[in-house]
Amino acid sequence: MLRGVFEPGWRWSQDVAPIAGTASCQVRHLGYLISGRMHVALDDGTAVDLSPGDIFDLPPGHDAWVIGDEVCVMVDVSPEATRYAQPVPQSESVDEALALVERGYAAFNSGDVATLRGVMSADVVQHVPGRGPLAGTYRGIENVLGYYGKLGELSGGTFRAVLVETHGDGEGHVTAVHQTRATRNGATRVTRGSILFTIVNGAAIDLLELHQDLAGDDAFFA
Repeated sequence: MLRGVFEPGWRWSQDVAPIAGTASCQVRHLGYLISGRMHVALDDGTAVDLSPGDIFDLPPGHDAWVIGDEVCVMVDVSPEATRYAQPVPQSESVDEALALVERGYAAFNSGDVATLRGVMSADVVQHVPGRGPLAGTYRGIENVLGYYGKLGELSGGTFRAVLVETHGDGEGHVTAVHQTRATRNGATRVTRGSILFTIVNGAAIDLLELHQDLAGDDAFFA
């Protein structure tokens, strides 16, 4: 557990980014705010203001800064918090499968179809569980992209899947844990899920979706 104290005027992108060597904070933060206020801007364009007593679960990929003239104090219990403000070792080997999945999530959230086509094979298959209108097996890149388009259509373009963490075996299998957020018919739903990727020759050939609350997701899009 870490206790963070941030002075007025502190901003991650100004004060920590030069140390971490990344454009945004790539550490998950889980905890609560004791005093002061902080604004958090996620890479996907969403933002949140934290006030005393607020509990937060922030995925990797965000900037943050203190609001006002009061010192901001928080407690962070995320296991990843020990990597906060630490540079990425230059000798650290890169798992290409993990990097490919990260590029895919960034492309999905930004609507970068060209990159999505590049990270998936032409005959990719995505398995969507459940009994809702989106459930089924989508075969081929065009059908998979069509499924993504349907997610956007049903949510008025608000659906985002923010990558929380990835796990790989070094053999082309990657489990990606994400937090999804979407607004539909005036209601906003935030939940978690994951995708098991199988990657061969630098492209995803199979995606198996898993949902934290499958029945709730089905009902949301019904």
